[in-house]
Amino acid sequence: MGTKDSKAKEYLSDNTRFSEICNYVLFDGEKVIKPEYLKECDTTEVLSVFGIDRKQIVKQKWRDLLKGVSVKYTESVYIVLMGIEAQTDVHYSMPVKTMIYDAMNYGEQVNEAKKQHQKNKDYKSSDEFLSGFTLEDRLTPVITITLYLGTKNWDGPRSLVEMMPHMDERFRPFINDYRINLLNPLEITDFSKFKTGLRPLFEVLKNASDEGKLNDLITKDETFTRVDVETIAAINLFAGTDIKYDEKEEVVNMCKAWDDHKKRGIQEGMKQGIQQGIQQGMKQGMQQGRCLEVYSLVQDGILDPEVGASRVSMSLDDFADAMQKAGYKLPEMV
Repeated sequence: MGTKDSKAKEYLSDNTRFSEICNYVLFDGEKVIKPEYLKECDTTEVLSVFGIDRKQIVKQKWRDLLKGVSVKYTESVYIVLMGIEAQTDVHYSMPVKTMIYDAMNYGEQVNEAKKQHQKNKDYKSSDEFLSGFTLEDRLTPVITITLYLGTKNWDGPRSLVEMMPHMDERFRPFINDYRINLLNPLEITDFSKFKTGLRPLFEVLKNASDEGKLNDLITKDETFTRVDVETIAAINLFAGTDIKYDEKEEVVNMCKAWDDHKKRGIQEGMKQGIQQGIQQGMKQGMQQGRCLEVYSLVQDGILDPEVGASRVSMSLDDFADAMQKAGYKLPEMV
C-alpha cells in the first residue's frame, strides 16, 4: 500500500470522522450513526470455495476500513457493516472492486452460518443442508463507501453497467448492476454538514486547482482558524500543499500558517531568481570571454575568420559585426 493510501486509512480510521462520512452519504448529515456505535472489524475478506479434487482455494482481499455499527430502528437493533475505500486517484474499475469486497463478505457470512449449523447439527431439511444456510438465517448488510481524495474530476464509472459497451436494451433487465457510493468533495456544495476536520480537508481539495479561490477560502473562512494537526497533515498530503505547523500543538491557525507559507514561497522564489541570475550572468560572462579570446586570435591572424565564427557558433557576417562592435578588426581590415 502506498504512502498516500496508508495515510488515508490512518486518518479515516478515527470513529468520529468515519461516522461523519457514513452519516453524510446515508442520511444527508443527520447523526444517525454515532462514533460510540462503531466497532472495528477484520478487513481481510476470505471466501473459501471448492474446486478440482476438492482442494480448498482461499481468496483474500484487504479492505481499507470496515466497521460494524449498531442501528436502532422501529424498537429493534440490528448490525450493519460499513466499509470505506479511500481513493487518492481515479479507479476505473471501482464498481468491480467494490462488488468483489461486498460479495466476499457475504460469502464469508454464509460460510460462518454453515459452520455453526454443522457444529450444532440443526439442519431441518436436505435443502438447508445443501445450502448451508437456513430459511431463518439472515445476512448482515454490507455498505461500502468510496471516498475520493483527489484534486481532479472523477471521470471513472460509477456503476458496473457503465463499464460495459452499448448493447441491445433487451439485455439490460437481466444484468445485475452494481453502483458505487461515491463521496467526491469536488461535487459537494454544502460543507456545513461536516463538523470535523473533514470540512477544511474537503474544501481545500475542491479548490486546490484554483490558487485564487484557495487563498480566499483559507484566509476568509473562520473554519480555518482552528484546524487539528492531523487534518493539516492530510491537507499537505492530498492537496499537495506545504503548510508548516508544530506537531506538538493540537490545533493550528491555518490562516496564519497559510500566510507564512506564501511569504516563504515568495522568499524562496526570490532566492532562486537571484541564484539563477548569478548563474546566467556567469554563463554569459564566460561566453563573452570566449568570444573576446577568439576575436583576438582572428585579429592577430592566428585563426581564419571562418574558423573563429564556427568556434562561437556565428555566421561569418555576424562574427565580423560582433568583432567590430567589440573593438576588433578582421585581418584584411587592419
